[in-house]
Amino acid sequence: MRRVVTRAGGLMALLLALPSAAHAQQGMAAECPPFSATSNRAPFYPMEELWRLLDYTVNVIIETDACGRVHDARVERSSGVVALDAVALQAARGWVVAPQYRGQPRYRLPFVFDPLPEPVPARTGIRVQDPFFAERSTGQVPAGLGDDAAGVAGFLADPVPIGFMQISEAIAVIGPQAVFRRYGDLVNFWLRDEEGLSLFQLDGTMLVRNRLVDNGQHRFVVSSVLCGRDLEVCRHSLAQLRANRTTQQPLPVDAPTP
Repeated sequence: MRRVVTRAGGLMALLLALPSAAHAQQGMAAECPPFSATSNRAPFYPMEELWRLLDYTVNVIIETDACGRVHDARVERSSGVVALDAVALQAARGWVVAPQYRGQPRYRLPFVFDPLPEPVPARTGIRVQDPFFAERSTGQVPAGLGDDAAGVAGFLADPVPIGFMQISEAIAVIGPQAVFRRYGDLVNFWLRDEEGLSLFQLDGTMLVRNRLVDNGQHRFVVSSVLCGRDLEVCRHSLAQLRANRTTQQPLPVDAPTP
């Protein structure tokens, strides 16, 4: 899993300065325990949310004591994804402000969640060009799909067929070129090629392709499924997948591409 990185001048930016609080904190500095930067850990992008394929930012406001230890945290700017906000808050509550930044009661911690492993190189000329290859390669979907920028379904059916007839065929084509990651029983294949960025997820009963697309205004993910031999098990797995996926938060097409 990719570890989240934090971005903002020097990691934290001053929100509010109270001279009296700063003076009190300076007087207590000698009583504070030794500072260890290893205690400040960035949160991980939750495994079950990697299919989103987009970067999201969560700004957390932390309240600290005289020794820089966090005693309260709240989300100032939400990512729009509940799971990401939750792990950002959890991480922020364990932070300690470095001695050189102490003296103020409040700070902003911006956590940038990037789901992609590093690097995901572009691979071209490796795909079987089925009848829908050119249509998928545009990266665009019909008007009306994903128009609600406030959020769309977590599992949004891909209007273009997946491009493979069998799971074994798909793995044989994408496997040697993709960035491979295993999380327990789930196997992820990240591929960037003529069709854009895709995440193929194999759980043993089905292969799910998550494809980053846009409708001219917003970027989001559409998904397609390729079942194995046991169709009944595959149907059950798909139902679970649909139920577990929470709402997507589309991003403008002019936002940086991961």
